[in-house]
Amino acid sequence: MIISTDESHLLHEAACNTAVSAGKLARKMWSKPRKISYKGFRDLVTDADVATQAQITDAIQARFPNHGFLTEEEDGNLPTTGPIIWIIDPIDGTTNYSRQMPEFCVSIAACQPTDDGYEPVAAAIYDPMRDELFSAARGGGATLQVGNMPPQTLQVSLVNDLSRAVFALDWSSASQTRTDALQILNQFAEESYTVRTIGTAALAMAWVAAGRIDFYFNLRLRPWDIAAAMLLVQESGGAVTGVNGEPIIWDVNGITCVMSNGRLSLKLE
Repeated sequence: MIISTDESHLLHEAACNTAVSAGKLARKMWSKPRKISYKGFRDLVTDADVATQAQITDAIQARFPNHGFLTEEEDGNLPTTGPIIWIIDPIDGTTNYSRQMPEFCVSIAACQPTDDGYEPVAAAIYDPMRDELFSAARGGGATLQVGNMPPQTLQVSLVNDLSRAVFALDWSSASQTRTDALQILNQFAEESYTVRTIGTAALAMAWVAAGRIDFYFNLRLRPWDIAAAMLLVQESGGAVTGVNGEPIIWDVNGITCVMSNGRLSLKLE
């Protein structure tokens, strides 16, 4: 299905509006006591995750009743099929959020389903603590809007020297995956300028699109971590691949991913 310019505009507008609205709710709830439960080992969810996701999905369903959803928090009432699938992480960086660390974001992508996964066509990542809205539409570039300031075009960095490169990664909940990530990190950590762990994959990858980070990798992301950021980085001139340079393989159980400015030649093993 070919997305028209008008439809792309509507999807982009909806992604931005719902991300900002949900982010404001998350910020309002941020300083209040949280109800925390665990979905699995090192995998928590707060009442704010559930509340913000419900606000997002209600708004999108009201506007696009025939669309489907893939969300981080399970909701059996949501349709899972449609011409567009909305891939949503209501609060990416939940551990940070639960500890009142101000690095978290809302991530929303409108995607076309494909034979082997999804193709993002509109995306928004909103950082409510900095009031920064990163957004993109396929073929239309990516922008950053801070508060009420005019949007600025996003562009990945021009860094092509390892010694000047800022790297970032995030930790999987799985112990072996953490060990594997450290082994990869050891290949370039000593030669790079510095390494950061932000604690929110979607926001870190949005920072790649903005040129703040030059290279990000993660050995186990989920579709809701990657979908919006993928479009942002691509529309900002960056590269999105698997860890060994292969195309992204969509898997709800885990996706290996590198997002970079495309100028640093590294082979991760």
